[in-house]
Parts: sequence; structure tokens; C-alpha cells
Amino acid sequence: MKRRGKGRAWDRGVRALLMGSLLGAPVALAVEQAPEVPPTQDGARAPESLAEPPPPLEPTASDVPFMDTVTPPPAVPPRVLRPFIPHGEPDTNAKLSGGTIAAHAGLTLVPLASVWTATRVGGDTRLGATAAEAAAGTLLASLPGRFLFVHPSYPQGRWLELEVGAFGAAFVVTPPIAALGTWGMGEVAFGASEQRGHAYLGALGGATAGMLLGIAAHEGLKHLAGSSERLATLRSYLAFSLIGTGATVGYQWSRTPTQRR
Repeated sequence: MKRRGKGRAWDRGVRALLMGSLLGAPVALAVEQAPEVPPTQDGARAPESLAEPPPPLEPTASDVPFMDTVTPPPAVPPRVLRPFIPHGEPDTNAKLSGGTIAAHAGLTLVPLASVWTATRVGGDTRLGATAAEAAAGTLLASLPGRFLFVHPSYPQGRWLELEVGAFGAAFVVTPPIAALGTWGMGEVAFGASEQRGHAYLGALGGATAGMLLGIAAHEGLKHLAGSSERLATLRSYLAFSLIGTGATVGYQWSRTPTQRR
């Protein structure tokens, strides 16, 4: 009986030793595979929390580029600009020569001669009627015709484009309006024509020819005056009067008055 009890106790001890060895093997392996914690400067071991590698960084909202960010443009060499030089600046104190004044005075006789010519080419010989028709054409021609003589002082950039556009519009619109004034005055105040359309076309052709002559005369006188601003109003008046008298000559030449009763 005693041997049996001792045998059972020995068997229990052996079993406990085997179980302990089996359970202790994974712990020993884990201890062997654990990395060493490097010692600090003073030789002590760093805590386990500092020895572990930090977690990977995740991108935050500040790291993501904004959609509305503008990338800087690439560096380009500076563009060479033209010199900004004034052109045709008026001088109010500049004096006119005697020849320039004589040319201005001589051209003032051209509209008067045109009015007298209108009484010779048509059936209406009344000087007052042709003068009134020329005055009406001149007045209406001065409304859009002022843009015919706009010159840029600084002909660079967009201002030059606007002035060229204004000149082109006035060049197209001025003759029909001047012809309408002359034709309307003649048809309403001084007797109708047998063919009104034909008479208007004559006035339109005369106004176009007068406009070309007026622009040439204005530019010629301005070239003689140079930078002087004097007599600028007279030059414009001469150009407008040439348009009106041209329309009158064309109207009187092409119209056929109705027979008076």
C-alpha cells in the first residue's frame, strides 16, 4: 500500500514537471525573440514604450493641397516696350505764318463758290434756296462729322483702335445724313422733284465728294498750321461746309423740278 501511494505521488510530480516544461517553452521563445532595448546615455534601459517604433503618419487636411491653389507662372523674360512718345501735342501759344493764314482765308471762298455753282447746274437759279439747302446739309453733317477729325495725341494701345472705329463710322454715316438734310430742305421748302429718289442719290454723291474734299482740305491746313491750335474751329467749319455745298450741287444737278402751275 505504501508503494502504491508513493508511486502515485511520483507520477503526479513527473506530470507536473512535463506540463511546466511544455508551458514554459513558448515563454522562453518569446523572451529570446524580443528585441533589445538600447540603453540611454546614462546606461539605463529605456522604457518599453519608447523602444517601440512609432506608428506610421497619416496625412492630415493641412497636408493635402487645396483645389484653388494657383501655381506660380514660369519665369519669362520681360517684354521690350516701345517708347511712349507724345505725338501732335497742340501748342496754344504757337503763331501762324502769313502763308498759313492766307490759305485758311482762301479756302473759305470755296463753299461760297459751290453755292453759286449750284444755281448754275440745276433748274433752280435762286441763290437763297441753294444757300438754305447747303446750310441744312452742313448742319446735319456736323453732327457725326466731328469724329472725322479726331486724332490721338498718344497713338498707342486701345485708344487708337477706338478712334479708328469712330472715324470709320463717321466716314460711312456722314454723307447720307448730309444728303438727307439738303434733300429734305429742297423737297419740302422749295418745291418737289419729279424723281425724288434720283434727286437724293445726286445729293448723296455730292456729299461723298464734298466729304473727301473737306478731309483733304482739313488735313492740308492742319499740316500747314503744325502744332498750332489756332483756327481749328475754322478748319472744321470749312470741311463741314464743303460736305453741305457738295450735297447741294449734286442735288441741284440731278433733280428735275415739277412744273409750276
